[in-house]
Amino acid sequence: MSANDPLARLPEAASFTVTSTTIAEGAALPLSEGKDVSPQLSWSGAPEGTKSYAVTVYDPDAPTGSGFWHWAVADIPATVTELPENAGDGTGAGLPEGAFTLPNDARVTRYLGAAPPAGHGQHRYFFVVHALDVESLGVPADATPAFLGFTISSHILGRAILTATAETPGDGPERTERIEVSRLIPAPAEAVFAVLTDPKGHVDIDASGMLLDAEGDPVRRAGDRFVVHMDREALGDRPLGKYDVEVVITEFAPGKEIAWTVESATRTPVRHIYGYRLEPADGGTLVTSYYDWSEISPEWKGRLVFPVVPESALKSTLGILERTVRRRAA
Repeated sequence: MSANDPLARLPEAASFTVTSTTIAEGAALPLSEGKDVSPQLSWSGAPEGTKSYAVTVYDPDAPTGSGFWHWAVADIPATVTELPENAGDGTGAGLPEGAFTLPNDARVTRYLGAAPPAGHGQHRYFFVVHALDVESLGVPADATPAFLGFTISSHILGRAILTATAETPGDGPERTERIEVSRLIPAPAEAVFAVLTDPKGHVDIDASGMLLDAEGDPVRRAGDRFVVHMDREALGDRPLGKYDVEVVITEFAPGKEIAWTVESATRTPVRHIYGYRLEPADGGTLVTSYYDWSEISPEWKGRLVFPVVPESALKSTLGILERTVRRRAA
């Protein structure tokens, strides 16, 4: 991903606030895969004297030399402070009277979803609401978004910016769909396994801050389940709030390996796998933590950027696991 700031050389303008019920600042966008649905946008705090708005969506990291414009809407009345989800469907039905969509860089008059080239790395998507000092910019309906941006620059009063990301994994041999990290824990395998089979043990070793509590008996076989109370707001990436998930054990070999997936009552299971392998070693137990997303459905591959759990989180959890085993032994 490039470090360039596409707004750095534009005229200075007051800042105001834009939020969304469908995307979050810094979070990953779903890859389009033919589903080009513009997110809901709401804004507030525009400068005094605002007479209209424009909305643009731009990817400065596209390998074109000039970035890529995904959406551009002009002449939104000053009385409007929200666009509903899928307002960029191309029909104009979701836009307020007087507003119109310009052709994007694919020359289609609609919102075009995120679809960075495979293996090109993470791209940024700048969702910008521009507060303007004129009721109409007077740009032609077939103008380019770049021309719209040039016209905006002489009428800008304020900008509200929401930045999201997207990445398409490469298809070559370098692509991986599994992460593994290991740590020697100075304790017998039985003591480590006791933490991993205890529902509250999962809360104790959580490195994300999302796991609030757990309910259920210690697991004893594949197919066992327990409930975990989650708080996604701990990550600040998706406005999901507090909810429950069910942990389903997929592998169970006493003292050797445990793995599970997570299910939610409100959505189709992702079916990614978390697990631990335990091997006797000099000085204790070699514990390998792994995260595998090779078996997830195409639906989820298009909606999330994987891995959703980074390697650093697995390393942190192993450190907390060692500390937890020590405390329980004491």
